[in-house]
Amino acid sequence: MSKRAIWLVIGLMAIALMGTTFIQLYWINWSVKLKEEQFNEAIIAVLQRIGARLEKHDPSLSLSSSLMMEEWNEKQKQIELIDREMRLQKFPLERRIDPLYLKKILTQEFLELHLDLDYSFGVFDNIRKKMIILNGYYLADVGNDKKVSNPGLKLETLLKTSEYEIGLFPSITGNPGTLKVIFPNKTSWLWKSVWPLLTLSLLLTIIILACFSYVIYVVFRQKKLSDIKNDFVNNMTHEFKTPIATISLASDSITSPMVIHAPDKIKRFADIIKQENRRMLSQVEKVLQMALLDKHDFKLIFKELNIHEIIDQAVANINLQVQQREGVITKELNALNATIMGDSIHMTNIIYNLLDNANKYSPDKPEIKVSTKNTGSFIEIKICDKGIGMNRDVQKMIFEKFYRVPTGNIHNVKGFGLGLSYVKAMTVEHNGKVEVESELGKGSTFILTFPVKT
Repeated sequence: MSKRAIWLVIGLMAIALMGTTFIQLYWINWSVKLKEEQFNEAIIAVLQRIGARLEKHDPSLSLSSSLMMEEWNEKQKQIELIDREMRLQKFPLERRIDPLYLKKILTQEFLELHLDLDYSFGVFDNIRKKMIILNGYYLADVGNDKKVSNPGLKLETLLKTSEYEIGLFPSITGNPGTLKVIFPNKTSWLWKSVWPLLTLSLLLTIIILACFSYVIYVVFRQKKLSDIKNDFVNNMTHEFKTPIATISLASDSITSPMVIHAPDKIKRFADIIKQENRRMLSQVEKVLQMALLDKHDFKLIFKELNIHEIIDQAVANINLQVQQREGVITKELNALNATIMGDSIHMTNIIYNLLDNANKYSPDKPEIKVSTKNTGSFIEIKICDKGIGMNRDVQKMIFEKFYRVPTGNIHNVKGFGLGLSYVKAMTVEHNGKVEVESELGKGSTFILTFPVKT
C-alpha cells in the first residue's frame, strides 16, 4: 500500500471516529434536554396543585363566606363577588399564607415526585413588589415570625427570575402573589442522570481511539518493515550476486585452454571458488539462524564458560580484518569472576558480531576497545568504537531484524541487518541484556550484562 493510500484510509477512519463521537454527544445532549422538559412539566404540575391547596387553606375564606348571602340572583351575585374581592384585598398576603404549611406541602409533593434535589422557594408579593416568604419563613420585616434576615440579593434575584412559578389566589383583579421555586443544582442533577450513558460512551470512544491509534501504529510499522525487507532483498541480491559472478568467472577460467594445463592457476581459481562458496554459505547460515530464532526451533547447550576466553577467540578471529585497515583492538579484561553458563558457539558469535560491527562502522583505522568488570553478581562487557555513531532514532531500531544503520558516505558496509537482532535474541536466551550508548560522529558502546556463576 502506498503512503498516500495509507493517509487516505487514516483520514476516512478519523472522519468516521469524529462522526461517531458527534452522534453520541448529540444523543446524550438530546436525552438531557428531554429529561429537562419532563422535569419542567412535573414541577409546573406540582406548583399548580400547591396553588390549589393554598387557596383551599386560605383563612380569609371562612370570614368572607359568612358575609355572603345564602341565595342571590345573578346581579346580586356579581355585586357580591366584587364586594368579596374588595374585602379580600384588605387581607395582606402574609396573613393568607402559612409559611410552615407551604413548606410542608412542597416537601410532600416533591417526595411523591421522588425528587432528591436541593431547592429554594419564596412568595413574591405582586402588589408591594417584594419577597415576603423565603424557604418556609417570613422575611425580617414581614409578619410576626421574624426568623429570617435579609436572604441576600443573589437568592432574591434568582427567585425573581425563576422559570418555575405559579400565580396565587387568582381573582378578577389578578394574582396578588406568586410562588417561585429554584433548583440551584438542576444542571448537574440532569447530567448526573445520564452519567452512566456518558461514561459508557466515553469508555467506548476511548477504546475506539486506542484501537485507531494502534492501527495507525501497526500500519506505519508494517510500512517501515516492508521498506526494511525490501532493502534486505536488495542487499541479499547484491551479496549473492558478487560471489556467484566470481565463481562463474573462476569456473570459466579453469576450463580455459590457457589455464587447464597450469596446476598453479587451477589451484588459485579453485581457492577463489572455495572462498566465495564459504562466503555464500555464511550468509545463508545467518538467514537460516534467524529463521530458527523466530520459530524458537533451536537448543542451546549450556556449560561453564570463561567469557575472557570467548573474547580472546572472537578478537583473534576479527583481528586480521582490523589490521588490514590499520586499526587496533585493545582489551581491558578486569573482571575477577568471568565464569558464566552459556553456549560457547553462540556466545562467540555474540562477541564477534559486535566486534564486526565496530570494525565495519569505523570510517578509518578502527579503534576498538573490549573491557570487562564485575557488578555484583553480573559481569559487564563493553565493546567501544570511535566510528560514525548513531542518533536516538537509529538506536531505537538497531535491534530490529533487517535494519541497517545508514552509513552516509561509507559504502563498504555489507550485510543483511541480522547481526544485532541475533545478538539481542541470543543475549536474552542467556538471561542477559544488551544496551547501546552512542553519539553521532563520536562512536558507539555496546554493553552486555550476564549473570556470573558463583
